Amino acid sequence: MVEVYVFKAAFKYREGLWRRIAIKDGQTLADFDGILREAFNHDTWDHLSEFYPVHARGMSGFGEIEPHGGGSGAEVRIADLGLSEGGKLEYVYDFGDNIQHVITLEEIVEPESGVKYPRITAKSKTRKRYCVECKLMGKKTVATWICIECSEEAGADICLCADCLTSEHEDHDAEEIQY
Repeated sequence: MVEVYVFKAAFKYREGLWRRIAIKDGQTLADFDGILREAFNHDTWDHLSEFYPVHARGMSGFGEIEPHGGGSGAEVRIADLGLSEGGKLEYVYDFGDNIQHVITLEEIVEPESGVKYPRITAKSKTRKRYCVECKLMGKKTVATWICIECSEEAGADICLCADCLTSEHEDHDAEEIQY
């Protein structure tokens, strides 16, 4: 019998930013990696990733996964992870930036007919940040970037819209805001 694993995936250090993912037991970690990249807007053409059992901290994971589905961990099936409801995994995307996620198995259910898996079934409510440059001009514009250099200098996140990033901070390192 085919089963669907329903996971809640959240950034390890921003737990309020999460996605709920449903994936069939016969699908692989490469499939899971692909939907997580989509869900969290991680690029799909660069950077390795890996899943780790939480209880085995500091130990090896299930194998690296390449952006297009290859790698030593790519063919590991979801059912073979040995998880039960409440079980956790850690997912690390981009070993250079070490973007960590905690993934919790919430439930195992029967698949819905006519539904394609894996899929994103829910997202955390977005709390928008606003551009500090636009605010100075009396405008309320949603920020999509954080200027790393100015944030380090100010000791707080300096959030910017794309226009202000390119016009006022074009030579600065910046990081895209995840919502």
